[in-house]
Amino acid sequence: MRILLAAVNAQKGDLDGNLARHLAVLDQARAQGCDVAVFPELSLTGSVNPSRHPERTLTLDAAPVRAVVEGSWRAGVPVVFGIAERGGPAFHITQVYGHSGRVAGVYRKRHLGEGEAEEGYRTGEGPGVFELGGARFGVTLCAEGGVDVPWTDAVAGGAAVVLFCSAPGLYERRTDERSWREGHAWWVSSGLGDAVRHARRLAVPVAMTTQAGATEDEDFPGLAALVSVAGEVARLPDWRPGSLVVDVAADVRVHPVREAVRCLVVDHAGRALLFRYADPRVDGTWWAPPGGGLDPGEDHLAAVRRELREELARDDLQLGPWIGRRCRTFWLGRWMTQRERWLLCRAEPFDVDPAHLASLSVEAIQELRWWSAAELRASGIVATPRDLPDLLDRIARGDLPGADDDLGI
Repeated sequence: MRILLAAVNAQKGDLDGNLARHLAVLDQARAQGCDVAVFPELSLTGSVNPSRHPERTLTLDAAPVRAVVEGSWRAGVPVVFGIAERGGPAFHITQVYGHSGRVAGVYRKRHLGEGEAEEGYRTGEGPGVFELGGARFGVTLCAEGGVDVPWTDAVAGGAAVVLFCSAPGLYERRTDERSWREGHAWWVSSGLGDAVRHARRLAVPVAMTTQAGATEDEDFPGLAALVSVAGEVARLPDWRPGSLVVDVAADVRVHPVREAVRCLVVDHAGRALLFRYADPRVDGTWWAPPGGGLDPGEDHLAAVRRELREELARDDLQLGPWIGRRCRTFWLGRWMTQRERWLLCRAEPFDVDPAHLASLSVEAIQELRWWSAAELRASGIVATPRDLPDLLDRIARGDLPGADDDLGI
């Protein structure tokens, strides 16, 4: 599992600015091939005092929450982020898990820190354990580093890694480098010390991320780190905002892996022929080239020919060369992993009979059209792979990827 840990500055009440930071990090996670992007506690709302500013809290269906989840879908990277949650009369410190265009789970802090009850927060119930493909991860929050139960419950629930998401406020303002270093040193000994203790105690890696920087009335000692089961630490060097990409020994692939093909049909103007998929099991639509899984005993080239006959009613297209591979674990009512080989197919523009296209609705196919790279970039649609416009530009330049190149998310 490749994890991007984002130590971000989360300004209190600045939903627009915090949202923009989340979306930028998700794009970074996509570019670096990450399986999930993880943000600190209260990362979207900032560290809110609901007794003073209830208007700064969010419900799970609030537009900014939906926007982060939608951004996760567009980037193709699941996300874990924090909010001050308003649920009826109660407030919770909540970590949200989003994938496939939907809120897939929440964890509400079970052990509050100093002063949080007085601010109006209430404790949640149940362990923070979530699935990402074939792997499970746990979530704990800030002051929970000082207790054992949330950590023990997460590992007992099968978590192969625990995400430790924090927003520990410093009690004095930091005005120079020396004072920042002092505040950061406290959190390294305290929060990171807790992470090391739990990693060793439970023999599970801990991936840690903390709010970073000054806010309107409080400062935070940024930290992103991975702690091994032996207590070894890899981390950002100081208190400043930043990101850390780490790999942990948790396989997100779901077995058996489904073997598949995709045929990128490109006309002489450089446009790609794409289907629009709308599956009720996923809260979003996407565009992708023709293709599908291999039948038993079928090789990849035979599968390409069959898919072109079934989906485009064509068996006369020029095939080749192979232009890359792609392996993705995704949600389609259940987690599954698909390993694809991609073939380039040059063709003059053509239409598909509407009656034939209508027959493909059983496969969640709703529409078919030719797209240029510029149109894809301008449209804001979700395409497979997410960097398809760049791939079309490469093909137009004659810079074809190799058969074993990774086409990305």
